[in-house]
Amino acid sequence: MMKDIIPKSKTKGVDICAGKNFTYIIRSDLGCYMQTSDLNKGSDLTIFSLHPSCRNGDHYVADMEGHFYIIKAKSYRRVTDLSTDADAVVQDLDPDFQHGDHYLGINKFFVVIFKRRGICRITSSLGIISTDVKVNLSPKSSSGLYYWGLSECCCFLKPVSDWGVQYCKGADLEKDDGLVDYSVHPDVVNFLPGGLSITRGPAFGRWENIKTITNNSDTPVTWQKKIIKKNMEVHRCAL
Repeated sequence: MMKDIIPKSKTKGVDICAGKNFTYIIRSDLGCYMQTSDLNKGSDLTIFSLHPSCRNGDHYVADMEGHFYIIKAKSYRRVTDLSTDADAVVQDLDPDFQHGDHYLGINKFFVVIFKRRGICRITSSLGIISTDVKVNLSPKSSSGLYYWGLSECCCFLKPVSDWGVQYCKGADLEKDDGLVDYSVHPDVVNFLPGGLSITRGPAFGRWENIKTITNNSDTPVTWQKKIIKKNMEVHRCAL
């Protein structure tokens, strides 16, 4: 069994996006998403439930103002909370930005990557073209499995190598120089699709959402559940 992260092109409702303070790993197949302030250190890891209306998007984007964008086909849904679907607004996606391979937000702009065409388009709005710049995608930048943006740079998850799971950070997808590699913390790798095969080895295990709780009150809520690990016993016989 091959040890590798399953790329976005082979998943549905799975993506990575980042806002002002956190990076988010969306897992619609599990009905939840992970939040962390640092992929390299695995800091401030928290898992939240994913609202049914926010699941199974083709792409997920976050901006620096606290909005999330769930893109499906020719439209997108903008919310302020993926757990509650708060402040939901649905708008049409501009035809020129449809059918992109990856979408990310950088500062006040959106970047749409078209891998097969070898270009990315930069715009200030997904719904109406107000600023539209086309740039070529560099060879190294075109190898990403997932893409997301930060306030002043873009990031992409690299294919697994001898150095494990790494992501690349740089200010320009058009140039290879200036790109810096960082390792991904094992706890974060575990949550990525295919990540358990890397940290635990080839296995038949999978993530299962046991229970999620939302507490909107001022009263603390404590919940615990005992997890029983089931081992698979293998019998050998001679024929």
